Amino acid sequence: MKIRHFTVAALLAAAGVTSSQVALAQSGDHLPWGAIKAGNKDGTIPAWEGGLPTSTSPAGFKKDSGFWADPYAADKPLYSVTAKNMDQYADKLSEATKELLKRYPTFRVDVYPTRRPVNYSPWYAENTVKNAAGRCKTIENGEAVSGCFGGTPFPTPKTGHEAMWNLILVNKGASSWTYGQAWYVDGNGNKVMTAEVNNRNQNDYFRKDLTAEQFHAKGGQYLMNNNSYTAPARITGEGNLQRKYTNPVAMPDKTWGYTPGQRRTRLSPDAAYDFPVATAAGAMLYDEIYAFSGKLDRFDWKLAGSKEMLIPYNGYKYLSAKPEDLLMKGHPNPDVLRWELHRVTVVEATLKPGARHVVSKRRFYFDEDMPDAVVVDAWDATGKLSRATLNPCAWAYDKQAIIHGGTFYFDFGTGAWYNSSILGGYKGLFIETDTVDSDSFYSAEGLSRRTQR
Repeated sequence: MKIRHFTVAALLAAAGVTSSQVALAQSGDHLPWGAIKAGNKDGTIPAWEGGLPTSTSPAGFKKDSGFWADPYAADKPLYSVTAKNMDQYADKLSEATKELLKRYPTFRVDVYPTRRPVNYSPWYAENTVKNAAGRCKTIENGEAVSGCFGGTPFPTPKTGHEAMWNLILVNKGASSWTYGQAWYVDGNGNKVMTAEVNNRNQNDYFRKDLTAEQFHAKGGQYLMNNNSYTAPARITGEGNLQRKYTNPVAMPDKTWGYTPGQRRTRLSPDAAYDFPVATAAGAMLYDEIYAFSGKLDRFDWKLAGSKEMLIPYNGYKYLSAKPEDLLMKGHPNPDVLRWELHRVTVVEATLKPGARHVVSKRRFYFDEDMPDAVVVDAWDATGKLSRATLNPCAWAYDKQAIIHGGTFYFDFGTGAWYNSSILGGYKGLFIETDTVDSDSFYSAEGLSRRTQR
């Protein structure tokens, strides 16, 4: 497979970005989206050399099949981290990863060569530079943003709030269909398929037929999400709908639920913060969707520096793994996970005095190229590590967007864990760059029409 290399200047010039904006994007040896272009001193993290071109087509890749063949399938693990040697790598591991290694002799971290596949489109790079040049700002004490559109909101975040908005507005494409199955594994290793989900979402923030002004004039609606459940029988026909906004203070997020037995769609005001997701049996909270989802008002957010860290990355093998190949007592099968050494930004969230939440502190780790929370540690009110999230990411090389399978959620109190959407053996994930649904599709009436038996 031949990989073309691009300079940052050429990438942005193709998008019509001005010379002054190009200079700003390249200042400090950083890429437009904030990542360091150079590798590390040890050579264990390579320099960014253009990423994967959209023409990438590894063996077995079938465009728009719902899956992406692994462009790095020939790579072999460099080493493995286990409970026996984890002290040697302690400074590169999150607390949650250490806990999994200590608890389960069957868990390990297979570390592969670090690859940097990200290759954002010129349109995305242009908007990221414009955001960084002052168009994008936090308002409402960091709980909302204004002016941001089309790219990373804050390529070099200066506050914890800015880093969290990079996560909330991460590039997953303008719209997508996901067909997957949610699975729960209890503390004894019993496995239950809790939901088969048809998920449709649209993110107007990445619509190329809109301008920044048009996006915000429409209300800054960055996510419209519809879930329809097709199994198991007890929840077949149920569904829910979400709408989320860049200013949730002025335009509060909304969630609706449809119940077949009542044939009614109702607002679900409790579906936020630490309210448990029904299909996860307590292993996943509403504000843990996509690693974090919802309002930022209950926590104080602090940038806690950057570091080199082992994180789940380039998870192409995981994306196509079937439930029987993935599910184990206590943790996912390490054979299907790929870990790499990457530079991450650390954000710590501390529960505000007087605020209510089952978690008192969280620590988020954001990759530099994909500003996504790939690992989250969480502590309860007693200071005990109680929850964790692993969010393996990969790059949809033909769509120039970040992709995920389901996210892994761990409840250390019960030993249970949950995956929100296993794609392997089912239909997969379909990213669209031009298809736009009508607003009525994401209405309460539309939910009722689609979910009625």
